[in-house]
Amino acid sequence: MVDIIGEITITLDSVDRKYQYETYGVTFDSTDEEIVDALSPDLAESEGFNLREEYEEGAYTIKRMQDSKNIYIFPKSTAG
Repeated sequence: MVDIIGEITITLDSVDRKYQYETYGVTFDSTDEEIVDALSPDLAESEGFNLREEYEEGAYTIKRMQDSKNIYIFPKSTAG
């Protein structure tokens, strides 16, 4: 049985950072754009990372895991 955690995990520089939905006013059902808009200012300030730009350029992807209600934001694999 999978524990329902309900958090957002974003991978930056091979390190997973975890954020709670409530902190950013999003839910599991929020759109990708709503999630990016909610997280972008904090990530820009705390990490110097422009999530909006990276997402729009297709460098990052967002996946939802139904069983745990978690959202994962991570870099897309590069072909090679």
